[in-house]
Amino acid sequence: MYRSTKKKIRGWKRHKRKIDVWKERHLRLDMEHVRDRHRDYAKLWIHPFYGIPNVNPPDWYNRLLVKAMIDVYDEWHRRMEAENEDFYLKIWLFEHDFIGSQIVTAYKEAIDFYSDAFDKEDGGQSFPMKRFEPLQHELNRFDWQLHIHAHYYWLSEMEEDAAAGLITREDILHIKDVSYQKVTYEHDVLYKVKAGNVWIGSLTEEPSS
Repeated sequence: MYRSTKKKIRGWKRHKRKIDVWKERHLRLDMEHVRDRHRDYAKLWIHPFYGIPNVNPPDWYNRLLVKAMIDVYDEWHRRMEAENEDFYLKIWLFEHDFIGSQIVTAYKEAIDFYSDAFDKEDGGQSFPMKRFEPLQHELNRFDWQLHIHAHYYWLSEMEEDAAAGLITREDILHIKDVSYQKVTYEHDVLYKVKAGNVWIGSLTEEPSS
């Protein structure tokens, strides 16, 4: 869940420093954890933007976040390459819920853990480079593929919520109507509703040493 901030957020110098803190915290990938779990991630858990609901920062702040994410990605790439194993390492940039963006990596038994996290979007859209224009050189080092950021709704859970008075039958019908995909299982039905776009970035040009 996210919303655009309408009220004035104060203390931007302090909030900018939080990006440096986030970067330093995640720059050094915990290889002991990765070797144990075979995967890891770094989310933009930066207050007051990441919360319930999320608040999207202004674009100038998002550009600073993207630059920090690329720096962290490059360092993770070097560390994962040193393992001499195939690995999954991507940047997930959420177009609408930007503060939900993250870096994810996996290898060995978990290498496909994140591969099916999103359905491919066939809209033919180009990466919104203009939004991050000062970072064009850095962003062009990546191949950006458009995917669907979806909310999942199980029919059994919706029926339970309706019986408890938490949602109405009209709510269920609306979810069914706006869903872009219906997946039928033996004992349940899953409805996928598009919440926005997510751009998945894979490095095509080696990070500078």
